[in-house]
Amino acid sequence: MMNDRTLPGDILRTVTYFDLFAYPVTEDQIYAFLQRNSVTREDVRDVAEGLVEEGRLARSGEYYFLADRPASAAAERRNGEREAERMLTIARSVARLMKRVPFIRAVFITGSLSKSIADRKSDIDFMIVTAPGRLWIVRSLLTLIRKLFLLGSRKYFCTNYYVTENGFPLRRRNLYTAIETVTVKPVWDDGSFERFQEQNAWTRDFLPNMHPAADPALLIAPRHSLLQRITERLLELLPLDAADTRLMEVHRSHWMNVYRHLDKERLASMFIITPDVSASWPEDRQVPVLTRYHERLTAMGLH
Repeated sequence: MMNDRTLPGDILRTVTYFDLFAYPVTEDQIYAFLQRNSVTREDVRDVAEGLVEEGRLARSGEYYFLADRPASAAAERRNGEREAERMLTIARSVARLMKRVPFIRAVFITGSLSKSIADRKSDIDFMIVTAPGRLWIVRSLLTLIRKLFLLGSRKYFCTNYYVTENGFPLRRRNLYTAIETVTVKPVWDDGSFERFQEQNAWTRDFLPNMHPAADPALLIAPRHSLLQRITERLLELLPLDAADTRLMEVHRSHWMNVYRHLDKERLASMFIITPDVSASWPEDRQVPVLTRYHERLTAMGLH
């Protein structure tokens, strides 16, 4: 049984996590996502190659994966990267439209696309940062836009996470949420991305080598649109604080009615409904992913 605190164990642990998503990883990614050791990339390269020689890992080109994966895993990842490039181009176009919506302050990409992987069935998952006290107004506006112009389709307009700067610190803190947090990609940003990462510095407890950074090639112009500024000034003449609170309760009532057959614990895992956070995960992946991950580690002799 391999010692938990050895670098080979940590490398296997990292590769195993991403194997749950059929996602081979590069040397740089292994280094970035190591869960404990602060080591050099050269150390990672040498030990990873040693694990290949032992038959515990396999390598195709720059990609490492578990030895029981077919060699085609690397080719599948390359295909996924090409599809991700196409979808990221679409995401930038959608973000240009979103930045014209009143009270939106930043647009981030989350999910598999934030890790530069996609397939033809993938959605574009967005995290929307809003002005304080306007989150539920923004959510309602974007829902209306999706229904009117996209016939309700979420393919390129999946906005299941809204947050104000007051809601940046995440409640759920585990390996899954740490990886999802540090891989967020800003597309339009007014400075929110840096503050979001600073307020979630707890991720370093899980990923000490990771230093999240924006991709300049993905970012669109940071300035706020004239249309947004004018619309916000006009809307501020209305009682927006009361409207935002009312819309939050309307959404809460709707979701509780749709999922009334579920118990409170299940509902709490599916939704966050507060003035500063709106999150909905009808299929919450955290528990299943982490459960499978620990089962795999146990089977491999890695606690």
